[in-house]
Amino acid sequence: MKYELIFAAVALALLLGVVALFAWRLLMGRTDERREWARVEENVEALRTEYARILEQRSAGRLSESDFKEREEELVLRVIDETAGEAPEHDRSAKNLPMLTAVALALFIPATTVGAYLYFGDFSSLDEKAVAQVEAARAQAASERNMAETVSKLEASVKKNRDNLEAWEILGEHYNSTGNLSEAQIAYENVVRLDPKNANAYAELADLLIANSEGDLSPKVEEYALAALALDPYHQKALMIAGAVEFNHGRYADAAIYFARLRSQVPEGNEIHATLSEQIEMALRMGGLTEIPKDPVPPKPADAMGGMGMMMQKLGGGAAPGADSGAGGMGLMGGTLPKP
Repeated sequence: MKYELIFAAVALALLLGVVALFAWRLLMGRTDERREWARVEENVEALRTEYARILEQRSAGRLSESDFKEREEELVLRVIDETAGEAPEHDRSAKNLPMLTAVALALFIPATTVGAYLYFGDFSSLDEKAVAQVEAARAQAASERNMAETVSKLEASVKKNRDNLEAWEILGEHYNSTGNLSEAQIAYENVVRLDPKNANAYAELADLLIANSEGDLSPKVEEYALAALALDPYHQKALMIAGAVEFNHGRYADAAIYFARLRSQVPEGNEIHATLSEQIEMALRMGGLTEIPKDPVPPKPADAMGGMGMMMQKLGGGAAPGADSGAGGMGLMGGTLPKP
Protein backbone atom coordinates (compact mmCIF):
# COMPACT_ATOMS: atom_id res chain seq x y z
CA MET A 1 0.00 0.00 0.00
CA LYS A 2 2.94 2.33 0.76
CA TYR A 3 4.33 2.06 -2.76
CA GLU A 4 0.90 2.52 -4.28
CA LEU A 5 0.50 5.80 -2.39
CA ILE A 6 3.96 6.95 -3.53
CA PHE A 7 3.13 6.06 -7.11
CA ALA A 8 -0.20 7.89 -6.89
CA ALA A 9 1.49 10.99 -5.42
CA VAL A 10 4.18 11.05 -8.13
CA ALA A 11 1.60 10.51 -10.88
CA LEU A 12 -0.57 13.31 -9.48
CA ALA A 13 2.41 15.67 -9.27
CA LEU A 14 3.40 14.95 -12.87
CA LEU A 15 -0.18 15.40 -14.01
CA LEU A 16 -0.47 18.76 -12.24
CA GLY A 17 2.85 19.78 -13.76
CA VAL A 18 1.61 19.04 -17.27
CA VAL A 19 -1.58 21.00 -16.66
CA ALA A 20 0.39 23.89 -15.19
CA LEU A 21 2.72 24.03 -18.22
CA PHE A 22 -0.22 24.14 -20.59
CA ALA A 23 -1.92 26.85 -18.58
CA TRP A 24 1.29 28.93 -18.26
CA ARG A 25 1.91 28.82 -21.99
CA LEU A 26 -1.66 29.80 -22.79
CA LEU A 27 -1.97 32.56 -20.21
CA MET A 28 1.53 34.03 -20.38
CA GLY A 29 1.91 33.84 -24.13
CA ARG A 30 -0.92 36.27 -24.72
CA THR A 31 0.64 38.98 -22.47
CA ASP A 32 4.06 39.07 -24.18
CA GLU A 33 3.74 42.56 -25.70
CA ARG A 34 7.37 42.76 -26.83
CA ARG A 35 6.98 39.67 -28.95
CA GLU A 36 3.82 41.11 -30.48
CA TRP A 37 5.50 44.45 -31.28
CA ALA A 38 8.46 42.63 -32.82
CA ARG A 39 6.07 40.79 -35.08
CA VAL A 40 4.34 44.04 -36.09
CA GLU A 41 7.65 45.75 -36.87
CA GLU A 42 8.73 42.83 -39.04
CA ASN A 43 5.49 42.96 -41.00
CA VAL A 44 5.64 46.75 -41.44
CA GLU A 45 9.25 46.56 -42.61
CA ALA A 46 8.24 43.97 -45.18
CA LEU A 47 5.50 46.33 -46.40
CA ARG A 48 8.02 49.18 -46.68
CA THR A 49 10.24 46.98 -48.83
CA GLU A 50 7.26 46.10 -51.02
CA TYR A 51 6.41 49.81 -51.41
CA ALA A 52 9.99 50.68 -52.43
CA ARG A 53 9.86 47.92 -55.03
CA ILE A 54 6.71 49.24 -56.71
CA LEU A 55 8.21 52.75 -56.74
CA GLU A 56 11.18 51.40 -58.69
CA GLN A 57 8.85 49.58 -61.08
CA ARG A 58 6.90 52.79 -61.75
CA SER A 59 10.10 54.81 -62.29
CA ALA A 60 11.37 52.17 -64.73
CA GLY A 61 8.05 52.21 -66.61
CA ARG A 62 7.20 48.61 -65.78
CA LEU A 63 4.13 49.67 -63.76
CA SER A 64 1.39 52.00 -64.98
CA GLU A 65 0.18 54.89 -62.86
CA SER A 66 -3.24 53.27 -62.29
CA ASP A 67 -1.69 49.95 -61.24
CA PHE A 68 0.71 51.80 -58.96
CA LYS A 69 -2.16 53.65 -57.24
CA GLU A 70 -4.03 50.38 -56.74
CA ARG A 71 -0.98 48.64 -55.22
CA GLU A 72 -0.22 51.67 -53.09
CA GLU A 73 -3.74 51.75 -51.62
CA GLU A 74 -3.50 48.05 -50.88
CA LEU A 75 -0.23 48.49 -49.01
CA VAL A 76 -1.63 51.41 -47.04
CA LEU A 77 -4.58 49.33 -45.90
CA ARG A 78 -2.27 46.51 -44.85
CA VAL A 79 -0.13 48.89 -42.82
CA ILE A 80 -3.20 50.28 -41.07
CA ASP A 81 -4.44 46.77 -40.35
CA GLU A 82 -1.09 45.75 -38.84
CA THR A 83 -0.66 48.81 -36.62
CA ALA A 84 -4.29 49.39 -35.52
CA GLY A 85 -5.34 48.17 -32.05
CA GLU A 86 -7.90 45.37 -31.63
CA ALA A 87 -11.56 46.22 -31.15
CA PRO A 88 -12.73 46.03 -27.50
CA GLU A 89 -15.03 43.07 -28.18
CA HIS A 90 -12.29 41.16 -29.98
CA ASP A 91 -9.79 42.04 -27.27
CA ARG A 92 -12.05 40.68 -24.53
CA SER A 93 -12.58 37.50 -26.51
CA ALA A 94 -8.83 37.09 -27.02
CA LYS A 95 -8.25 37.55 -23.28
CA ASN A 96 -10.95 35.07 -22.23
CA LEU A 97 -10.11 32.34 -24.74
CA PRO A 98 -6.76 31.29 -23.19
CA MET A 99 -8.33 31.12 -19.74
CA LEU A 100 -11.24 28.99 -20.95
CA THR A 101 -8.84 26.74 -22.87
CA ALA A 102 -6.66 26.31 -19.78
CA VAL A 103 -9.68 25.35 -17.66
CA ALA A 104 -10.84 22.87 -20.31
CA LEU A 105 -7.40 21.28 -20.44
CA ALA A 106 -7.25 21.13 -16.64
CA LEU A 107 -10.37 18.95 -16.76
CA PHE A 108 -9.67 17.02 -19.96
CA ILE A 109 -6.09 15.93 -19.23
CA PRO A 110 -6.81 14.32 -15.80
CA ALA A 111 -10.00 12.67 -17.07
CA THR A 112 -8.24 11.24 -20.11
CA THR A 113 -5.27 10.09 -18.05
CA VAL A 114 -7.38 8.34 -15.44
CA GLY A 115 -9.57 6.74 -18.12
CA ALA A 116 -6.55 5.45 -20.04
CA TYR A 117 -5.01 4.10 -16.84
CA LEU A 118 -8.17 2.29 -15.82
CA TYR A 119 -8.58 0.79 -19.29
CA PHE A 120 -4.98 -0.17 -20.03
CA GLY A 121 -3.30 -0.13 -16.63
CA ASP A 122 -3.43 -2.01 -13.36
CA PHE A 123 -6.60 -1.09 -11.45
CA SER A 124 -6.11 -3.62 -8.65
CA SER A 125 -5.40 -0.87 -6.12
CA LEU A 126 -9.02 0.33 -6.39
CA ASP A 127 -11.70 -0.90 -3.99
CA GLU A 128 -13.41 -4.21 -4.71
CA LYS A 129 -16.58 -2.69 -6.17
CA ALA A 130 -14.62 -0.48 -8.57
CA VAL A 131 -12.46 -3.43 -9.63
CA ALA A 132 -15.57 -5.53 -10.24
CA GLN A 133 -17.16 -2.77 -12.31
CA VAL A 134 -14.04 -2.30 -14.44
CA GLU A 135 -13.67 -6.04 -14.98
CA ALA A 136 -17.37 -6.38 -15.84
CA ALA A 137 -17.11 -3.51 -18.35
CA ARG A 138 -14.06 -5.12 -19.96
CA ALA A 139 -15.75 -8.52 -20.11
CA GLN A 140 -18.89 -7.06 -21.65
CA ALA A 141 -16.92 -5.11 -24.24
CA ALA A 142 -14.92 -8.24 -25.14
CA SER A 143 -18.10 -10.32 -25.34
CA GLU A 144 -19.76 -7.79 -27.63
CA ARG A 145 -16.72 -7.67 -29.89
CA ASN A 146 -16.56 -11.46 -30.05
CA MET A 147 -20.28 -11.73 -30.77
CA ALA A 148 -20.05 -9.09 -33.50
CA GLU A 149 -17.19 -11.00 -35.11
CA THR A 150 -19.10 -14.28 -34.84
CA VAL A 151 -22.23 -12.78 -36.40
CA SER A 152 -20.20 -11.32 -39.26
CA LYS A 153 -18.66 -14.72 -39.96
CA LEU A 154 -22.05 -16.46 -39.82
CA GLU A 155 -23.60 -13.91 -42.15
CA ALA A 156 -20.77 -14.46 -44.61
CA SER A 157 -21.24 -18.21 -44.22
CA VAL A 158 -24.96 -18.23 -45.10
CA LYS A 159 -24.30 -16.03 -48.11
CA LYS A 160 -22.02 -18.74 -49.47
CA ASN A 161 -24.10 -21.67 -48.24
CA ARG A 162 -27.84 -21.06 -47.76
CA ASP A 163 -28.21 -24.55 -46.26
CA ASN A 164 -26.04 -23.96 -43.17
CA LEU A 165 -28.65 -24.84 -40.53
CA GLU A 166 -26.52 -24.18 -37.47
CA ALA A 167 -25.58 -20.71 -38.72
CA TRP A 168 -29.23 -19.82 -39.34
CA GLU A 169 -30.22 -21.00 -35.85
CA ILE A 170 -27.56 -18.88 -34.16
CA LEU A 171 -28.37 -15.85 -36.31
CA GLY A 172 -32.08 -16.24 -35.58
CA GLU A 173 -31.47 -16.22 -31.82
CA HIS A 174 -29.07 -13.27 -32.09
CA TYR A 175 -31.34 -11.14 -34.27
CA ASN A 176 -34.32 -11.93 -32.04
CA SER A 177 -32.48 -10.99 -28.84
CA THR A 178 -31.14 -7.74 -30.30
CA GLY A 179 -34.50 -6.62 -31.71
CA ASN A 180 -33.66 -7.09 -35.39
CA LEU A 181 -36.95 -8.87 -35.93
CA SER A 182 -37.13 -8.68 -39.72
CA GLU A 183 -33.77 -10.43 -40.05
CA ALA A 184 -34.76 -12.89 -37.31
CA GLN A 185 -37.85 -13.85 -39.32
CA ILE A 186 -35.72 -14.55 -42.39
CA ALA A 187 -33.35 -16.65 -40.31
CA TYR A 188 -36.13 -18.77 -38.79
CA GLU A 189 -37.79 -19.23 -42.18
CA ASN A 190 -34.54 -20.83 -43.30
CA VAL A 191 -34.39 -22.92 -40.11
CA VAL A 192 -37.83 -24.47 -40.72
CA ARG A 193 -36.93 -24.93 -44.39
CA LEU A 194 -33.87 -26.96 -43.41
CA ASP A 195 -35.30 -28.55 -40.25
CA PRO A 196 -39.09 -29.01 -40.61
CA LYS A 197 -39.24 -30.87 -37.28
CA ASN A 198 -37.98 -27.94 -35.22
CA ALA A 199 -40.95 -27.00 -33.02
CA ASN A 200 -39.18 -24.07 -31.37
CA ALA A 201 -38.34 -22.51 -34.74
CA TYR A 202 -42.01 -22.70 -35.83
CA ALA A 203 -43.12 -21.05 -32.59
CA GLU A 204 -40.50 -18.30 -32.85
CA LEU A 205 -41.47 -17.70 -36.46
CA ALA A 206 -45.15 -17.37 -35.51
CA ASP A 207 -44.20 -14.89 -32.76
CA LEU A 208 -42.04 -12.87 -35.16
CA LEU A 209 -44.80 -12.72 -37.76
CA ILE A 210 -47.07 -11.17 -35.12
CA ALA A 211 -44.40 -8.65 -34.10
CA ASN A 212 -43.52 -7.66 -37.66
CA SER A 213 -47.19 -7.22 -38.62
CA GLU A 214 -48.02 -5.12 -35.53
CA GLY A 215 -50.10 -7.82 -33.84
CA ASP A 216 -51.94 -9.23 -36.85
CA LEU A 217 -52.96 -12.86 -36.19
CA SER A 218 -52.78 -13.94 -39.82
CA PRO A 219 -53.48 -17.45 -41.12
CA LYS A 220 -49.73 -17.94 -41.47
CA VAL A 221 -49.31 -17.29 -37.74
CA GLU A 222 -51.86 -20.00 -36.99
CA GLU A 223 -50.14 -22.36 -39.44
CA TYR A 224 -46.78 -21.97 -37.74
CA ALA A 225 -48.20 -22.22 -34.21
CA LEU A 226 -50.11 -25.41 -35.04
CA ALA A 227 -47.03 -26.83 -36.77
CA ALA A 228 -45.07 -26.30 -33.55
CA LEU A 229 -47.81 -27.98 -31.49
CA ALA A 230 -47.95 -30.92 -33.88
CA LEU A 231 -44.30 -31.53 -33.04
CA ASP A 232 -44.48 -30.55 -29.37
CA PRO A 233 -48.05 -30.38 -27.95
CA TYR A 234 -46.72 -28.72 -24.78
CA HIS A 235 -44.66 -25.93 -26.36
CA GLN A 236 -45.54 -22.91 -24.21
CA LYS A 237 -45.08 -20.14 -26.73
CA ALA A 238 -46.97 -22.07 -29.41
CA LEU A 239 -49.81 -22.75 -26.96
CA MET A 240 -50.00 -19.06 -26.08
CA ILE A 241 -50.17 -17.99 -29.72
CA ALA A 242 -52.56 -20.77 -30.77
CA GLY A 243 -54.92 -19.87 -27.92
CA ALA A 244 -54.90 -16.21 -28.94
CA VAL A 245 -55.53 -17.10 -32.59
CA GLU A 246 -58.43 -19.40 -31.74
CA PHE A 247 -59.98 -16.79 -29.45
CA ASN A 248 -59.57 -14.13 -32.15
CA HIS A 249 -61.46 -16.33 -34.64
CA GLY A 250 -64.27 -17.07 -32.19
CA ARG A 251 -63.25 -20.68 -31.64
CA TYR A 252 -63.53 -20.33 -27.87
CA ALA A 253 -63.54 -24.03 -27.03
CA ASP A 254 -60.18 -24.60 -28.72
CA ALA A 255 -58.84 -21.42 -27.13
CA ALA A 256 -59.83 -22.69 -23.68
CA ILE A 257 -58.13 -26.04 -24.36
CA TYR A 258 -54.85 -24.41 -25.39
CA PHE A 259 -54.86 -21.99 -22.45
CA ALA A 260 -55.69 -24.80 -20.03
CA ARG A 261 -52.88 -26.98 -21.41
CA LEU A 262 -50.48 -24.08 -20.93
CA ARG A 263 -51.79 -23.37 -17.43
CA SER A 264 -51.19 -26.99 -16.43
CA GLN A 265 -47.47 -26.34 -16.81
CA VAL A 266 -47.46 -23.34 -14.45
CA PRO A 267 -47.49 -23.65 -10.63
CA GLU A 268 -50.60 -22.40 -8.88
CA GLY A 269 -50.19 -19.06 -7.15
CA ASN A 270 -48.03 -17.75 -9.94
CA GLU A 271 -49.06 -14.55 -11.72
CA ILE A 272 -49.01 -16.32 -15.09
CA HIS A 273 -51.29 -19.04 -13.74
CA ALA A 274 -53.78 -16.42 -12.57
CA THR A 275 -53.69 -14.58 -15.89
CA LEU A 276 -54.28 -17.76 -17.85
CA SER A 277 -57.23 -18.59 -15.58
CA GLU A 278 -58.77 -15.24 -16.47
CA GLN A 279 -58.31 -15.95 -20.18
CA ILE A 280 -59.92 -19.38 -19.80
CA GLU A 281 -62.91 -17.92 -17.96
CA MET A 282 -63.32 -15.31 -20.68
CA ALA A 283 -63.21 -17.96 -23.43
CA LEU A 284 -65.79 -20.07 -21.62
CA ARG A 285 -68.06 -17.09 -21.10
CA MET A 286 -67.74 -15.89 -24.71
CA GLY A 287 -68.36 -19.41 -26.01
CA GLY A 288 -71.30 -20.12 -23.71
CA LEU A 289 -69.43 -23.05 -22.17
CA THR A 290 -69.73 -24.29 -18.60
CA GLU A 291 -66.44 -26.15 -18.48
CA ILE A 292 -63.23 -26.64 -20.41
CA PRO A 293 -63.71 -29.20 -23.21
CA LYS A 294 -61.71 -32.40 -23.00
CA ASP A 295 -58.18 -31.96 -24.30
CA PRO A 296 -57.29 -34.66 -26.88
CA VAL A 297 -53.67 -34.46 -25.71
CA PRO A 298 -52.95 -36.35 -22.48
CA PRO A 299 -51.47 -34.42 -19.53
CA LYS A 300 -47.76 -33.83 -19.58
CA PRO A 301 -45.82 -36.16 -17.25
CA ALA A 302 -44.86 -34.46 -13.99
CA ASP A 303 -41.17 -35.34 -14.36
CA ALA A 304 -41.08 -33.65 -17.79
CA MET A 305 -42.68 -30.37 -16.74
CA GLY A 306 -39.37 -28.53 -16.79
CA GLY A 307 -40.47 -25.93 -14.23
CA MET A 308 -40.76 -22.19 -14.61
CA GLY A 309 -37.24 -21.87 -16.08
CA MET A 310 -38.25 -23.81 -19.18
CA MET A 311 -41.54 -21.93 -19.25
CA MET A 312 -39.76 -18.61 -19.37
CA GLN A 313 -37.29 -19.83 -21.97
CA LYS A 314 -39.99 -21.01 -24.36
CA LEU A 315 -42.05 -17.89 -23.82
CA GLY A 316 -39.31 -15.74 -25.28
CA GLY A 317 -35.87 -15.59 -23.76
CA GLY A 318 -36.91 -15.00 -20.13
CA ALA A 319 -39.74 -12.53 -20.67
CA ALA A 320 -42.88 -13.47 -18.80
CA PRO A 321 -46.25 -13.19 -20.48
CA GLY A 322 -47.66 -9.73 -20.09
CA ALA A 323 -44.39 -8.04 -21.01
CA ASP A 324 -44.35 -5.36 -23.66
CA SER A 325 -43.20 -5.96 -27.21
CA GLY A 326 -39.47 -5.96 -27.72
CA ALA A 327 -36.36 -8.03 -28.23
CA GLY A 328 -36.81 -11.75 -27.85
CA GLY A 329 -40.50 -11.77 -28.78
CA MET A 330 -43.51 -9.55 -29.13
CA GLY A 331 -44.88 -9.76 -25.58
CA LEU A 332 -47.28 -12.68 -25.74
CA MET A 333 -49.88 -11.84 -23.11
CA GLY A 334 -49.82 -8.12 -23.77
CA GLY A 335 -49.78 -8.51 -27.54
CA THR A 336 -52.04 -11.39 -28.48
CA LEU A 337 -54.41 -12.28 -25.67
CA PRO A 338 -57.72 -10.50 -25.11
CA LYS A 339 -58.10 -8.51 -21.93
CA PRO A 340 -60.77 -9.69 -19.49
